[in-house]
Amino acid sequence: MEKTDMKVKGIPIRKLNYIMAAITLIVSIVLLIVSYNTIAVYDNLNEKTEMFMEGQKSATDMQDASDYLTEQIRCFVQSGEKGYLDAYFYESDITKRREKALEKLAVTFKESPEYQDLEKAKEQSMILMETEYYAARLAIEGFGYDVTTYPQAIQDVVLSNEDLALTSDEMKTKSRMLVFDDNYHNQKDIISSKTQECLNKLVNKLEEQQTNASKKFDTIIKVQQGLIIALITIVLIIVVLTTVQVIRPLIKAIPNIRDDKPIPISGSEEFRYLANTYNRIYEENKNQKEELAYEASHDQLTGVFNRKGFEDILNHVSHSKVALLLIDIDKFKRINDTYGHTEGDKVLMKMTKVVAKYFRSSDTLCRIGGDEFVMFINGIGEESSVIIEKKIRDINVELQKGEDEIAPASISVGVAFGDNEEGMRIYKKADIALYQAKENGRCACAFYKEENN
Repeated sequence: MEKTDMKVKGIPIRKLNYIMAAITLIVSIVLLIVSYNTIAVYDNLNEKTEMFMEGQKSATDMQDASDYLTEQIRCFVQSGEKGYLDAYFYESDITKRREKALEKLAVTFKESPEYQDLEKAKEQSMILMETEYYAARLAIEGFGYDVTTYPQAIQDVVLSNEDLALTSDEMKTKSRMLVFDDNYHNQKDIISSKTQECLNKLVNKLEEQQTNASKKFDTIIKVQQGLIIALITIVLIIVVLTTVQVIRPLIKAIPNIRDDKPIPISGSEEFRYLANTYNRIYEENKNQKEELAYEASHDQLTGVFNRKGFEDILNHVSHSKVALLLIDIDKFKRINDTYGHTEGDKVLMKMTKVVAKYFRSSDTLCRIGGDEFVMFINGIGEESSVIIEKKIRDINVELQKGEDEIAPASISVGVAFGDNEEGMRIYKKADIALYQAKENGRCACAFYKEENN
């Protein structure tokens, strides 16, 4: 590192005295003006803050109402309890939080981009209700209830001939899929995104108001500091400058250094230089540690978690509700022997991509051996067996196509569910289920059953 001499120009004492004298003459007038502006800025900021907070509450009410309707319709199609549907219609027809939220926002933000975003969220929520009505009608038919005892909006729903031909269990299953599938989630995401856009715009405007007020308050503080400096001796001024430019930044930096964090860039030019140098080295070390940690827990070929990452995750599975999928590529050795290990690697990479496509981004895939994989799906239980089995079938269909000059393949999957159960025990159950899948001809999905073991 080259050594660079830096010349720092200080303020001459005589000029400093002139500046302090001038400040003393005008400070009284300045303080009167600033004090008046302070009151005006404070009152305006309070008014704007209350207005924007009310707008944010409206956006939150819109989201909460939509989520509440979703929760009630899902509980109804799962349990068939009429109370959930009653709560649903009480919210949509009596409480009307969505309509009220839009009305409140219109008071101060009518025709604004924020209002338009919330209005679009409301419109999308109303569109989504058509799917929810249909799912409710299917569930009612599936449970064998008398539809005439339910609201007219449900009675008016006309089921398709295809759905009328379904059995009771199939009707209940389809009603649940309607409010849990990707299409439903996508529509919910639109509502959430529009609500969030409204919130973000409100927050940005509020921050802009606060920033403007902060700048004015900052000006007041600087003027007051100037008055104090004008009334003290040159020696004290030097002490203050030293404190502000060196000691204070150093005091702020020491805790960050102890806690292994970047230090604030402030103070004198020399201290800023040191802070920048320290922060640059800190970031380089941090990036190296993150790279090493990633390499230690991820498979180099597929990019998913490796066995070490799997073991770390398995240790935490015991404290949650989880589905564990043990995945094995069928006859993978034959693929390697027939097409070569390079093609085998391509099959592995394709399999991980296809599996990831059919599951949530929050679901975790691990490679624990050559062609052995484990997937953790948090927050679901045996009620999701049908969905998981369908996803495995779709995955096998795609893998067996053998597109993009990649050898066709298939997977066998063993599934076990656990709730606050020791992770290795769940894994062993999935292993038993995988064995059953292979015994049944491979290219299949089997679920662990206690009564069969």
